[in-house]
Amino acid sequence: MQHVAHLEIHTINHPKMTGNQNSLSKKIDQKESVNMAEYDVESIINKIVNNNDTNWTPQEKMPLIIKEIDQLKLDVRTYLDNCDYDVAALLNEGAELCAESKALVNEMETCKKEIEDETMAEILKSIENHDQIAKELQSVNYAMNVVIDIIKCSEYLREFNEGREAQSYSKAIEAVDDLLEFIETAADGFKQLELYVNTKNTAKLIFDTLLHDLNQEWSRMISYSCKPGNRKTVFNFNITLDNSEASKDILIALDKSNNLVHKISEFAEFLKKEVLIEILKNDSSFYAETENTATITIHHKQNQLPHYRVPISNIRLLFRFLNDKFKLKFIDEKTIMKILGSFIGKDFCDMMIKYCLVHTVPNNMNDLQCYTNITSEIQNFQIFLTTIKIFPETGVTLLKYMDDIDVLFAYRSSEHFLETARSIMLKDLSITMSIGVEKIPEESTPPENFSGDSYTAEALEIFGKTLPHSLFYFPRCMISKTAQELLDLVYVIMEQAVQCRGIVAKKMYYTVRFIFELYDAVVPYSHENYLQTIPQYVALFHNNCMYLAHNLQTLGDKWLCLMEGQELGYAIGFIDLVQKLRELGYRHLAMHMQQQRKQILDNIRSSDLNCIVVKDVLGENAEAAVRQCLRQLQLLKNVWIGVFPSNVFTRLMATLVNMFVDELIHRVCTVEDISMEMATQLTEMYTLVVQKTPQMFQNSSDVEKYVKSWVKLQELIFVLGGSLKDIENHWKDGTGPLAVNFEVEELRSLIKALFQNTQFRANLLSKIK
Repeated sequence: MQHVAHLEIHTINHPKMTGNQNSLSKKIDQKESVNMAEYDVESIINKIVNNNDTNWTPQEKMPLIIKEIDQLKLDVRTYLDNCDYDVAALLNEGAELCAESKALVNEMETCKKEIEDETMAEILKSIENHDQIAKELQSVNYAMNVVIDIIKCSEYLREFNEGREAQSYSKAIEAVDDLLEFIETAADGFKQLELYVNTKNTAKLIFDTLLHDLNQEWSRMISYSCKPGNRKTVFNFNITLDNSEASKDILIALDKSNNLVHKISEFAEFLKKEVLIEILKNDSSFYAETENTATITIHHKQNQLPHYRVPISNIRLLFRFLNDKFKLKFIDEKTIMKILGSFIGKDFCDMMIKYCLVHTVPNNMNDLQCYTNITSEIQNFQIFLTTIKIFPETGVTLLKYMDDIDVLFAYRSSEHFLETARSIMLKDLSITMSIGVEKIPEESTPPENFSGDSYTAEALEIFGKTLPHSLFYFPRCMISKTAQELLDLVYVIMEQAVQCRGIVAKKMYYTVRFIFELYDAVVPYSHENYLQTIPQYVALFHNNCMYLAHNLQTLGDKWLCLMEGQELGYAIGFIDLVQKLRELGYRHLAMHMQQQRKQILDNIRSSDLNCIVVKDVLGENAEAAVRQCLRQLQLLKNVWIGVFPSNVFTRLMATLVNMFVDELIHRVCTVEDISMEMATQLTEMYTLVVQKTPQMFQNSSDVEKYVKSWVKLQELIFVLGGSLKDIENHWKDGTGPLAVNFEVEELRSLIKALFQNTQFRANLLSKIK
């Protein structure tokens, strides 16, 4: 190391050598640059050796080269003699520097050898001592960390004991919690000690014991229960939490153990899913027995929502009771009420809107105009909830449903009208009223002072000729009052639609359409038994359908006239429902007519009239069956006359009478042999029918006009009681009444069954062809 320093000092103390070396370099460089610039070797060679001459030899050129070299030497000597620098002195100085450099190199070699032999040994020994010291230091640090961890654990245990002695749950739980957290990050050496395992297990046991005690304290301060029942459910609250230091200490301890949030969330879930939802859905009452206890009673009533003020009032009382206990600040500004609000705020807002506030939306325009009174109450309730921290300052509002008030109003109105319509449809059909005109007025013509032009008058004339005048009139008949109530409801909906715009008006229109579609589904199903058994019900239902269909023909035009000036994005019309309602009435009337027809036919076919071919004399049941059929027709007349329009009543009775008469005629005309006694019986029974049947109609002459087989029955009676001569007179060579009402084969078969085979019969049969 000393030699190295000496070398460095020696080098620094020779600036002359450094300067001379630099000047010598510069001179040599200058000389080389001059020589390179003034002396061109290639030109000299080209001068000595001619490129075009190929017959030369080296021996010939050597003298020339030597001569050139000598000349160059002479030039150098001359240059040196004339040079400004002492070249000899420079060479001597260079030799001295070279010798001095060799001496320095030798000195450096010596120094290097000393470093390798002596200094390196000392360095290696120092490194070995450093490693040993480092290991000893590491061992000391290891032991020190273990001791520090043990001391730290003892400090935490001391803090726990101090908290326990002071009966402070918060200090105790904080110390144990810090101890458990510290143990997990303790030094490795400490974790290998048996003390670590014992301390950890003890800390966990203490922590669990503290949590158990804290949970018991929470249950003591805040307890609640539910007693369900069929008629009512009772919720009891007992909250003894107060503003004492002990209560605050318990809350702080629960918070530090991360168990407070869990307890409050359990209470919040109970409030949401058990208490609040029941208050919103059912009638309820709140009663605070003492400052610490309160009771909520839920009264169960099916399909009956409470008035909105009832749940708002009871929830306000409940939250005020809870706020008196839960507004206690235990850490900074933290309160149980605020934490409770963070759990139930948003969900309670949604529940309140869904189960209560939405139902406050009116279903008519008059109430909607006064709805601000209700929204003011809701806003006050919102302010109350925000004040007690159930709702945050922003982000949650009970009035957010007002953003869709038009949609809600439309659906509420539609729901109300549909429920009203359904309740009307379920009413008794037998409560009747008279509607329609007795006689359709004469077709009107434009008045003489008609101010329109000729084209308008012509159009009205064509219109009057094209459409039947009766289209705009409904015949006099009886309908159920429910049909008129339903129609009145439709006009109320139409009037409300006129007062509205947009989606509300559109919803009202589709509500009316749905009411008539609902009529098809509800009335036949709810009154099914009556429609199958009571003729008057069938008649009224048929008339109801016809009356509603009649009004639907012009309802669309009335609606459009009232909506004039509004831009409608949908078509308005009810014509497609007209035929559906008519077919509904037709279908049930036809079903009942089939039922009446079946009863009449069953009466006849269950008597001796069905077995004339095997009997000579009819039993009493034959006449009884005929009388039963007549009584049935008389009953239908009594319940239908005045209910159906006169023309419908006449045609219905004519249809049943004609079927009855056809069956009586068929019973006789299909028999091959009829005895005289039986013919007499048949004549008497059929004469009874002829006498009684005209009484089934409003006018006795209607039977001949509308019963197709009526004359045929009379002619059959004539044949049964007449002679061959009488039959021949009524035949009149194919022009008499018998020829008009009977088929040839039918009449021939009847004559063969009634009369014996004689020449006169044969002659008569030969004429009937």
